[in-house]
Amino acid sequence: MTVRPTIAALLSAVIPGAGQLYARRPIRAAVFFFPTLAVGGATYVLFDRGTLELAQLLVRPSFLTGLLVVDAVVLVWRIASVIDAASISSSIGDRAVFALPMALILVAVAAPHGLAWIYTTDTIDALDATFVAVSPNFVRASPTEQTKSGQRDLGRRTIDYRRTDPAETTRTVYSHATRLAIFDPEFGEPDAVRIWPDLASKVITQAPYEPPPDPLGADRLTILLVGGDAGPNREGLRTDSMNVVTIDLTSGEVALFGFPRNFKMMPLPKRFQNSFIGLEEVVVEVDLTDADADGWPDTWYDQDGDSIPDEPPFVSCHCFPTMLNKVHQYTQDWTRTYPYSPDPGLSALKEILSNAMDLPIDYFVMVDMAGFVDVIDAIGGVDINVKEAYHVKVSSPEVGKPKAAINVEPGMNHLDGLEALAYTRWRIGSSDYHRMGRQRCLIRAAATQTDTLSLIAAYPTLLDLMRESITTDIPIDALPDLVWAAGQIDLDNVATVGFVPPAYNSGRTPGHYPIPDIGKIRWKTRDVLENGVTAQSSSGASECD
Repeated sequence: MTVRPTIAALLSAVIPGAGQLYARRPIRAAVFFFPTLAVGGATYVLFDRGTLELAQLLVRPSFLTGLLVVDAVVLVWRIASVIDAASISSSIGDRAVFALPMALILVAVAAPHGLAWIYTTDTIDALDATFVAVSPNFVRASPTEQTKSGQRDLGRRTIDYRRTDPAETTRTVYSHATRLAIFDPEFGEPDAVRIWPDLASKVITQAPYEPPPDPLGADRLTILLVGGDAGPNREGLRTDSMNVVTIDLTSGEVALFGFPRNFKMMPLPKRFQNSFIGLEEVVVEVDLTDADADGWPDTWYDQDGDSIPDEPPFVSCHCFPTMLNKVHQYTQDWTRTYPYSPDPGLSALKEILSNAMDLPIDYFVMVDMAGFVDVIDAIGGVDINVKEAYHVKVSSPEVGKPKAAINVEPGMNHLDGLEALAYTRWRIGSSDYHRMGRQRCLIRAAATQTDTLSLIAAYPTLLDLMRESITTDIPIDALPDLVWAAGQIDLDNVATVGFVPPAYNSGRTPGHYPIPDIGKIRWKTRDVLENGVTAQSSSGASECD
């Protein structure tokens, strides 16, 4: 008895109006079918624009919101068509018997629309949570934020000798020796001791207005990629992986430049040159060595002929005096210098590296350790040509998880997320500089091996990762341009360069840390940007082959 209404309902569930035509109601069939035809035509036109243009639309929250409205309207229209087809194909007595099949058909109709609604709303939420909506009302993330998996530690903490935001503070600089001689409470001049608190006090000034980032340039896009090492049993967040990727939007050529985490005395942009005077003095004292064990630092010498070495006058290097991977820790509170940044410390690092390369850096993207593992797992792992065997244990990025034993032999290996983390962090029997090379090669491999189907399969996981593991200053309005830029990349032309000693340092600190040679770094940057992959090494071959 329920055959006719069941068939009619099923037909209209597949194609609105088909059930009405089956029930010999052509006018009703046309009423339900022609709007469906219009939606189908619009969908065809949308997909006919090409994958790249479609992707540009799908990163626009306004477009996605419009899709939600269309999805709701189409769902209502399809349900109405199913119910109408069933009702005109059954008698009053049949409808009670037909209730269960009808409910199952309606659930089947609604399910894909519900799934599309969930994916679309999750995408909008992830875009809004990850990317910057540049606005005077922008609210910066607090030291911790709530996520689906619990509290996320953003790695912020107070550090001794941290310089305050240069936009808020100006001060008169006095050397350590001058303070001892004049302002010391026990040995200094009484008048100087009395006025010292006033001389040392902070003077609040008006913060400069930082306009929203400029639109994407016509010929080049440059992004700072940062790997953050915040995790279990780690104090704060340090940027142990710092790579600058730049894309020539005309040729599609890509260059990836890596900076060592242990560079010291990195020159600063002009507006920051006096921002770390106090830290400089502390680092100078810590770095002093007495190799000859005569009781005096080796850099001190006898100036007045009394046979006692004298402390040399303090001269600022106008640099960031300690390790480069600590820039973020010392600048993460520069909220007035970077009022629109979700992470001022990363904005400061971006500006410092831009100055070092003499290359404008448009945006930063930071992924934490847990996010890195999940990204590699989400795309199905990555194939790497491993040059040396490694059998190591690495700390899990998740609290409470034991260390994982990783055993990889030389040759081509397919690495999962945790193995890839070990590959990029392993230093025992190796060095920071070899590790940097492995990091660049892994980024290159992941970019060249990931296909569209892998991204689609990983989509739900990637949405969660965007919310919980990525920090970026990319404005949400710039995403369509960035998608277009990604489409211009020529994956056969990717140069990788590491600014590592001895080629790119101009000497070493007393503590034997490398000092960057800015002239060589800028020359190499220009050489690669002008000549492409042939300039990445003396032979032109990639370090990743």
